[in-house]
Amino acid sequence: MSSGGFPAPLVSTVIPTFRRGDMVSRAVQTVLAQHYPNLEVIVVDDNVESAEQRRVRDALAPFGDRVTVVSNERSKGACGARNTGILHARGELIAFLDDDDLWLPGKLSAQVALLQQHEFVAALCHYIDIDVAFGHACHCRPSLPVLTREQALRGECPTSTSLAVVRREVLIKAGLFDETLPSFQDFDMWLRCLAFGDFGYVGMPLVEFVQHAGDRTSVNIGRRLAGLAAIERKWGAAMSAQGNFAAFKRRVHVDVLIASGRAALDGRYFEALGHFRRAALLDRLSVRSAFWLAIGVLGPRLGRALYRQLLRVRRVETVKAVMFDPARLESPHARSASR
Repeated sequence: MSSGGFPAPLVSTVIPTFRRGDMVSRAVQTVLAQHYPNLEVIVVDDNVESAEQRRVRDALAPFGDRVTVVSNERSKGACGARNTGILHARGELIAFLDDDDLWLPGKLSAQVALLQQHEFVAALCHYIDIDVAFGHACHCRPSLPVLTREQALRGECPTSTSLAVVRREVLIKAGLFDETLPSFQDFDMWLRCLAFGDFGYVGMPLVEFVQHAGDRTSVNIGRRLAGLAAIERKWGAAMSAQGNFAAFKRRVHVDVLIASGRAALDGRYFEALGHFRRAALLDRLSVRSAFWLAIGVLGPRLGRALYRQLLRVRRVETVKAVMFDPARLESPHARSASR
């Protein structure tokens, strides 16, 4: 039984994976560690090379029949893999997890309870943004406890699919993820799901969203901006009716440049500085853009010290104003290789 005496509905967790055999096993561990009684885990292998497919199966073999591994039967990419997982799922509820993110204890129980107690079509949560290059962790929270379609059309949408537990019937009615979009597929999907009802937030951080040293696969400037153009064609009129779409586009462009700069801070200094400079030129009045430009100018070592001081000043907005130990995110394989 779940909270409140309701039967615990089956939750299908869909995890797409691509070239991350070590990481996906860690993600799966955080799902199986949930104290939730009715759960299935579906890992969708998006690899085409047989060596990578073997790595995924070898990494997941210790979990036995607690994890189902299927090959992506649709277009290549995370959204084709998510759609494959949705169509294989037996659960009334679908949860998503990227293969490089982690769930915290209690996530499923809290989100299922929210969906059982309210008529939300999806449950979201706060998250911890972990930057491995800078070694820090921040609590990221929404401005409101409920997400409506009108708010989403103003650009307020979940950062990651890893935050969401969605009613399966709503995903099917909404038409699954649009595999033709080069990016922003989740934003597009949430807008369509929100036509069936609101999303509710659990008011605590339950996901670790990991920004790796090096390029996170979702940070690709060309693909992100092409996706933004597609969103403008698809949703631009509706979004303009709700707010300032030009400001939304500028904000997204700045976000992409800053994310790309952060990803380049592992050693590609001039590339990172270029991204930060462009972000500052696009958003001249933004303290955040100016801050990241300063990080780029100072370099990683002094930049870390500046970032640490910022976290102390803004500790009310952080879960822990401390340096995060990147070794905690190393895979068992990487740790054994380093010994």
